[in-house]
Amino acid sequence: MDAPALPTTAAPSAPLPEPPGYVYAATDLRPRQTREIELCRKAADFDWLYTGVMAVGTGASIVLSSGALKEERKPGVRLLGPSAVGFFWGGFLSGGYLSLPKCDPLWAGGAPPEGDVRASWPVALTITLVTIATAPAIDYIFLGPVDLDWSVRERSARVGVAMAAGAIGSLFPYLLPPTPWAARKEIDKIRLAPVAGGAMFGWGGTF
Repeated sequence: MDAPALPTTAAPSAPLPEPPGYVYAATDLRPRQTREIELCRKAADFDWLYTGVMAVGTGASIVLSSGALKEERKPGVRLLGPSAVGFFWGGFLSGGYLSLPKCDPLWAGGAPPEGDVRASWPVALTITLVTIATAPAIDYIFLGPVDLDWSVRERSARVGVAMAAGAIGSLFPYLLPPTPWAARKEIDKIRLAPVAGGAMFGWGGTF
């Protein structure tokens, strides 16, 4: 009589397929996935460090422009003052807005499956225009009386330089964003992932 066969170890099974992406319902307002919950925690707090750096930079550039740079004899060197003031002032205004909390544990929000209907460029354009209008004023208010040797061309150039640097500074936080804004954009990508990269078309009828 043959001996009973010994149990053999089962061969390793094939790796399980990736689970399908989470499809959000219309009423899914809270963060659901682990990654989304982590991002929402980052986006729920004000970015004091980012805004603080821009505020300190604004103050330091004002002191530098009205102090050491004002005493320089070369016009090109003196124009570094309004450049720095405009850049950091624009970064402070835009960075302060983007540093505001952009998520809540009970209200993550997000775009519908057919795409985002809200645009961020109107707010960016508004802050940029405010910066362009106020940067030269900020520079001249703290500059004090100018030297009579300064030419009219240089005084006009200070206005243009401050406006241009302010526009660049107000757009800089969108290139190097604060934590809440960056985390919010990642949440939006997660929520739009099931339909990313294509358009939706539908047709229906009744019988």
